[in-house]
Amino acid sequence: MAISSSTKERHRRTVLSIAVKSRVLVLTLFFVWRWLADPYDTSAELNRPCLAENSAWSADIDGATDADRWAPRLGRAIEKSVVWDGVYYVKIAECGYEYEQVHAFLPLLPLLMRFVARTFLPKLIPLLGLRATLALAGYLINNVSFVLAAYFLYRLTRALLEDEKLALTAAALFCFNPASAFYSAVYSESLFALLSFTGLVCFVSGAKWPSIVFFGLSSGVRSNGILHAGFFLFQAMHKVFHLASLQRSSMRIVSIVLVAILQSVAVAAPFLAFQTYGYFQLCHDQIRSPPRPWCKSPLPYLYGFVQSQYWQVGFLRYFQLKQLPNFLLASPMLSLAIFSIFTYAKKQPKLLFSLGLAASPSTQSKVAMFSHVDEMTFLAKGKGASKGPGGEDYKVASRGFFSPAAVCFLIQLCFMTAVAMFVMHVQVATRFLSVSPPVYWCGAHLLLNGGARGKTGKLIWSSFLAYVSVGSLLFINFYPFT
Repeated sequence: MAISSSTKERHRRTVLSIAVKSRVLVLTLFFVWRWLADPYDTSAELNRPCLAENSAWSADIDGATDADRWAPRLGRAIEKSVVWDGVYYVKIAECGYEYEQVHAFLPLLPLLMRFVARTFLPKLIPLLGLRATLALAGYLINNVSFVLAAYFLYRLTRALLEDEKLALTAAALFCFNPASAFYSAVYSESLFALLSFTGLVCFVSGAKWPSIVFFGLSSGVRSNGILHAGFFLFQAMHKVFHLASLQRSSMRIVSIVLVAILQSVAVAAPFLAFQTYGYFQLCHDQIRSPPRPWCKSPLPYLYGFVQSQYWQVGFLRYFQLKQLPNFLLASPMLSLAIFSIFTYAKKQPKLLFSLGLAASPSTQSKVAMFSHVDEMTFLAKGKGASKGPGGEDYKVASRGFFSPAAVCFLIQLCFMTAVAMFVMHVQVATRFLSVSPPVYWCGAHLLLNGGARGKTGKLIWSSFLAYVSVGSLLFINFYPFT
């Protein structure tokens, strides 16, 4: 059933309204909880000077000392609200990459914070001070990014799964997701979600080069942005499989593989460029210090070294009895992710376990998310039967959470869930998995089929809202909620 343009416009306004209200709620909770409770750690308020005042990072932006500020109390209040990783982002925006360990934080967000502070908020620097103005720029960027990210998640779901109610509900769940505190703080989640969802909207609509740009930018915000290269590799795999089954030219197959590799490299380029920057910054200037261990590696990888050396990230390194509370903290989002995977696998086992290759010709274009007329024609050339490659015809849901178009997203979620459980600090899973659309698609599917007032609906909404409230309390007061 086609949706009228007036209905689409009304739904668009609804999503934007919910997103704005959710950010107002979280920011209000930040203020209230910080006012009512004493922070566990106040060291973030310390503001040491940059190591190199005349560095390229600090040369183009003038700061203001406490004595110069017109509103020192307001400036200090803003600075005090910056906690956990936000402290690093503000310091990088102010001083650049001064230490090896700060290379765990990718540069696009602090660069954007500097740009906004210098271009749109320069008059606030004498009023609040440089650090507070940079923090304010971070708050502005991330909350605006979140509102837009919610809208693009709605558009992605509507275009890909062809279910208007599911798209609305998924966007609403995203607006109140368990990692909401991070999406309104000076963190990278909101900007990453916006770039990811926008890139995915471009990808599923067939706009490949714009999607590469957005995916590439996302890899300059968070390292998991390089996972978006998987969408191009997944699509190329389906093209190659189809051509091979038709015994087409091997040169055509080679060209498809090469293009997919180039697209993947383009997606990862900002992340790789940052690793190169770190190498030349830390490994080529050895006058004052001996070379670092990772500099001598055949393939120097700064990000991996920093994560392992300073944050103890590694396979099963977090599997300790003392970390049990953190596993419990991550359990709601991990449980929803695992449930999403198993629910889809139970309904569409052949599609998921065959990576979509077992799809019948009638659903193959949907599985591979082909949109261009040329690609649709490309697949149509081999049609002659309605059976899958194994010779067995089977029916699949064409819309909603169980749509064949969701296969690639579920495969990505499988990988992300495994990394979150076995490699990362497990409590980070709450925000790491919060940018994966299938968790919201599955949640929305459960709400729409079980009823928002049923047991499942109450469980989902109560856990989401509890994390919004309690998570805001713990996060803003520097208690363990990362």
